[in-house]
Order: sequence, then structure tokens, then C-alpha cells
Amino acid sequence: MDKTKNIAIVGAGINGMFCAYYLLKSGNNVTIIDKDREGLTSKNNAGLLTPSLSPIPKVSNLDMIKAMTIGNGALYISPYQIIKNSNWFIKAGKYINKEYNMEKFVDLGMKSLELYREFLNKEKIDADLINGVAALYKNEEEAKILSKKYNGKFINQKQINESGYQNFSGGILFDKEMSVNPVKLFDALRNKINEMGSRIVLGNEAKLILGQSGNAISYIEAGGEKIKADKYVIASGSWSNALSKPVKYNPHIIPARGFAILFSTDNNKIVSMPSLLEDYGIAVAQHNKNLVRITSFFELVGTKNNLEEKRKKWLLNIIKSHLKEYNKMKIISINYGFRPCTPNNLPVIGKVNENVFVASGQCRLGVTLAPITGYIITQLINNNDKNVKKYKWLENFVRN
Repeated sequence: MDKTKNIAIVGAGINGMFCAYYLLKSGNNVTIIDKDREGLTSKNNAGLLTPSLSPIPKVSNLDMIKAMTIGNGALYISPYQIIKNSNWFIKAGKYINKEYNMEKFVDLGMKSLELYREFLNKEKIDADLINGVAALYKNEEEAKILSKKYNGKFINQKQINESGYQNFSGGILFDKEMSVNPVKLFDALRNKINEMGSRIVLGNEAKLILGQSGNAISYIEAGGEKIKADKYVIASGSWSNALSKPVKYNPHIIPARGFAILFSTDNNKIVSMPSLLEDYGIAVAQHNKNLVRITSFFELVGTKNNLEEKRKKWLLNIIKSHLKEYNKMKIISINYGFRPCTPNNLPVIGKVNENVFVASGQCRLGVTLAPITGYIITQLINNNDKNVKKYKWLENFVRN
């Protein structure tokens, strides 16, 4: 294995930072560049690490029609985006409601959770970890059927009500999966890679510059500075397409907008179980005694960042009807982020050309898959191909 390479990573979100973490651990020098100082997408998500639930939302043709016109609950697709990204939507149509080997994908996600636990324990990170995540349903029979399909534990209406929810008939508990506070995780991970010696360059847009041969990147230009490295990693989420253009590679990623509403609770226990409200596409978690995080929406609207009043009203009405102690909560802030989604909702991770690697496209499972993404990229860069061969069964996953 080659030692002490200089690595430049474009993207300082959770995925880019886990790439940096494992690269630093293996003895490399790392520079991370990002135009975003705050880590919006990495911080404004549910923090639910749940590989057992499919990364591809199950929708009917009628749901799709509604999503493209008036909007259908959490799902909305802008007609303009369909025209702008027609090839993406044509490809996406081939994968809607297809399972295609999800069991092995879940195995990969579970390996990522092992790496999470190892990271949190070894580095003594406090990220408000909660073991166990539930999926809640209005239809009890549906919950029973899916609990067997996903190897989860069925929970009844009484158990759900005791956890702070109401008006659900059944659910599935995944006791091996977990929830974290994404803000605390983000801040702790950034502090850790900074302590390990990573250079972090924020607030400047990066551009990859080809060398004279046209087959490899010569350097990154950011804020007037030329950053030269041996290897380059594109971990820039929804902006990965543009960054990949110089190497004539298209990861086929578009942004899916989501929102996170944070509530203070005045030290009241609102819910004791992080949950996905599966009938609505809404996630709920109380990370500590005074903070509840509600996340929702899967909107293909480009990079617009405003939450329309009617969409906000829909979300709050749902939450009010299903949280028993809703009246004890008060909105602190409304934030947004953009999930990087491929047509089949599966990641694009691996080698692009002579000295460029990509780590993006995790869509709804971006935080869940971050450690395994960083691990795989590190093995590829360190020429440990044998350590990633076992992951190659996943379509469109490891590119080498």
C-alpha cells in the first residue's frame, strides 16, 4: 500500500469529512474545500440511520401525477425540472417501485452503522445517540406485513401511544438501527478531522483544472489559490455533476429539497422513540430534553430554498394530529438541505479516472452511508482493492 498521499476533497459535508477521517487515519495528508461554511444539507436532516427502510419511496402512478401538478403530501416535482432534467426522469421511471437486490444494500448500510458505533466510541463523540428507530403506519395489517419483510419487530398501538404518538395502528421497530443529532455529529466530526491535521478551506467555490494530458486533474482552483494533490475526491453532493465535467464524467445527480423544523420543548419529553411516519414521509426525533426535530419533503425543484406557506401548514397539521404533546412545542427555526439523488436513488462511489474519485449520490441515506463511503474511498485511494471487491455486487455502487 502506498503511504502519505496528498488528497484534496471537494465537499466538507458528512460524506466528505468521513472520507477525510479514514484517509487521515491511514496516514494521508488531506485538504477539504467547500463553498458552504455551515454544512446545510448535513445538518438539516432527520439524523435517522435506518438502512432497513428502502432508499426508494414507494409511489403509484397516481401519486406521481399528483406530485407533478399540485404536489402530493411530502412529494413534489416541478414540471420545469422534468423538462430540464428529462434524461434523469426517464431513467428514474425504470426504477420506481423496484426492489433489485435491496438485501445486499441493507447489509452495506448495517456495516456503515458498525463503523458509526466504532467512531462514536473510539473518539468519545456525544451525538445524542438513541438506539432503535421505528416506522409508524395508520394501517396495522400493513405494519405487520412489512415487519416480516424488513426483519423488524412489530409494535402495537398501545406501544406507539406510550412513546408519545397517536392515531397510528401499528409500527415496526428496528432495534439495531439508531438516531443521532446531525448538528452535534457534524460539529464533532469537523473538530476531529481538524485535530487530526486536515486543512479545511471554506467559503470558496472549487474548480477542477485538467492537466496538459487531459487525462488527469492538475490542481483545484479555489478563491484564487491553486491546491495541488496526488488524488482528488468529489464529495460535493448535489453539485457533483458540475464539478465532474472537466473529467467528462456525469454522475447523474440532481438535488431533492427537504426541510427541517426545529422545536423547543421547554424540557418536556414529547417522544421517546425516533420514528418515520411512513404514510407521510415525515421523520420525528427528540435528541435531547429541549429539542425536537421534524424533517420532511422530497421536492425536485432545483435549489430553491423557500418553504411555501401551504406546505408548512400541511406538515404542521400532520404533526399536530400525531404528536400527543404537540402543544408543548414551539418552533425555533426552519432550515433546508438538498439530497444528492441519482435516477435509481443509489450512490455513486469509486474511481472516475487516473486521479479522481467520486463519493456522492446517497440521496435519502446520505448520513447513514457516510462512514462506509469514506471507508471505501480510502481503500480505493490506498490501492486496497481486495477490501472493496465484496461490495461490487451493488449496481452502480463501487466504480473502479
